[in-house]
Amino acid sequence: MYISAFLHKDKLFEITNRWLSNELDPVDPLQITRIITYDSFVAWERLLLFIKELNPFLTNLTQFKRIATKNELKDFICNATDIDNSRVQHLISEYMKLPEFYYVGSPLAALAYYDNQGHMTGMCRFKRVKRIAEKASRYAALHIADKVRLTAARLATQIGKGNENAKELVEQAEKEHLLEFKRNGISLPAANMTIKDVLGLKLIKNGISEEQLESVISGLPGATIIEKEVHTGSYNAVHYVVELTVDLDYMSKRFKSRPPSDAYRYRGLPANNLSRDFEWFLYSGSNTVQVDLIFTTIEELVESEIGRSMHETRIFKQRRQQNVYGNITINIEYIIEYLLAVGMSPTKQIDDIPIKIWGRYLPDTLGYNIRKLYELPEYSIVDY
Repeated sequence: MYISAFLHKDKLFEITNRWLSNELDPVDPLQITRIITYDSFVAWERLLLFIKELNPFLTNLTQFKRIATKNELKDFICNATDIDNSRVQHLISEYMKLPEFYYVGSPLAALAYYDNQGHMTGMCRFKRVKRIAEKASRYAALHIADKVRLTAARLATQIGKGNENAKELVEQAEKEHLLEFKRNGISLPAANMTIKDVLGLKLIKNGISEEQLESVISGLPGATIIEKEVHTGSYNAVHYVVELTVDLDYMSKRFKSRPPSDAYRYRGLPANNLSRDFEWFLYSGSNTVQVDLIFTTIEELVESEIGRSMHETRIFKQRRQQNVYGNITINIEYIIEYLLAVGMSPTKQIDDIPIKIWGRYLPDTLGYNIRKLYELPEYSIVDY
């Protein structure tokens, strides 16, 4: 995974490729912890600064509510929307009758912004670990699936089998690639593995045009729009990727000014020299991060949370598509989720990467190994 919101994106990608090849360096756990902890701090602080810079030109982005779960977000959107639109009011009414039907149980790290009348003006969020791992494995699937299909077609030609044996040939082709990965490792290209939406911002239009937004962003120091995509159909919005230059001296001062976090010490970072460790690490990376910015209307935001383009429905569709690629991509997801769990756990030394890309595992194998990182007991009905 190549996370464009991180300063040390290249280093994390190098570690990820090694772990997918079952190559563990003893210093990896601490390196991963520093990247996840320190780079996330910088990314979040830079996003908040970007929002502060936008506020005078666009809309009210000063008042906010912290959001910890999906149901909090959906409740907030429904309560902060009173527009005279029969479709929106119908969706809100249906949601209020049975909110549990709308995938409300997921955790979330977000801020929802609103104006003096309580109307929603935007939101920002940091993508959670599970979703990062899923997205990385899906990107890997798209890259590897082409190779597997080509191998399956070659095998079909060699042995003269037709379409009726397609599933068998794909399984055989997958095994060939698994053996190749075991012998020589795997190296995924960064371009195919770039995740651009770990750091996300949504802005409600409220009478602002695309041209006005783009003019404001282009006028901000250190902000550059590097991608633009217009979505139409069931999902209507303008999607930007904005690259932001990071003032490293500013970030160093911000880190020092905040009370030491118990969470950081829990992860095994230096307790006595945390600011010094942060500063040393800060200057060893790049000086840019990328933000995924969605410019939309309140109507479309409602549709994306409880309507026709509901985010969770798209996730389920993506997961079903991913299952057709076999064990390789499932294992990639497990390895990446385990890697991220190492970075957030108190464990700073591991002897082995427990998931191999060429193996086959049940989901509880991943859960068991993550619980071990936190020294949690394994669940068993009986003592034996």
